[in-house]
Amino acid sequence: MNLYTQDEIDRVNKAKETNDKLEEFFAGKREDWNNNIQPLYEVLKSDFNATNSKKIMEMQSNALSFRQAISEQISFFLNKRSKEEVKLKKIKQDKFVFYATGVGLKTNMGEKSILIDGHIGENERNIQIIDVHIEFLRSCSKNLESLGYTIKNIIELMNYLGK
Repeated sequence: MNLYTQDEIDRVNKAKETNDKLEEFFAGKREDWNNNIQPLYEVLKSDFNATNSKKIMEMQSNALSFRQAISEQISFFLNKRSKEEVKLKKIKQDKFVFYATGVGLKTNMGEKSILIDGHIGENERNIQIIDVHIEFLRSCSKNLESLGYTIKNIIELMNYLGK
């Protein structure tokens, strides 16, 4: 007995293809963020004095701008995740009704859950991929926040030392 109709197989394959593309997309986005943020940390390695104070201020403003952009992306991907959860719940509901009424197998709730999990694996993977990217963005935001405090402390130290 085949529990997967051709439509279901096509849906799962399409979801897998989408997930594979999403993984590639997020890998590129992570690389972009790393390339954008890395130069900010390079400035920290330089000597601080009055002549490069412009660099320090520029680094601080870039860190703030990047944090804002990251916050916007986090919001965007949280909304995307929410939409995917709604889709997942609908698929779970449809599969539950299918296994409860239409398949001709007598199953208990635990067995139905196992059967439904087989159908929704790629949809859950989609949510997990988005979660990983959101966690990366949150980590970047925390790092940029720490960078901002470091810059503030450097400025305070320069003021204290009279440079």
